[in-house]
Amino acid sequence: MKIKFLPQDITIDTTSEKSLLEIAWANNIPIKSICKGVPSCAECRIKIVEGESNINPPTRTELNIVGTNFFLDGRRLSCQVYCFGDVTVDMKEQLDRDESSSKKIRGFKSNKAYESKAVVDTMILNEKDKK
Repeated sequence: MKIKFLPQDITIDTTSEKSLLEIAWANNIPIKSICKGVPSCAECRIKIVEGESNINPPTRTELNIVGTNFFLDGRRLSCQVYCFGDVTVDMKEQLDRDESSSKKIRGFKSNKAYESKAVVDTMILNEKDKK
């Protein structure tokens, strides 16, 4: 059986013993997954473009994690998809997420410079003189 990954246009010959996530990782195709296939994080979402009849149906666990997105656009967790025939996978969401991933800094932000002194259970901030 053949699995085609788009938009990279990579085709892999494989067997049905491994999940799509495992197949992708074994062939150096990056799919983000924090939970390593448990499933719990929903980071490995992909979309099956062709061959939907050649994959297993979503389990109750997968539906609980993906939610209504499965019914809206057919996205699946790659760690839960097992193929039994030729399948085409759209990886655009994975690639977009990888390109736009940047750490978002939360918390206090100021243009003033502060000097901090730690006191037991208290943080004291004093404005620093800029000279």
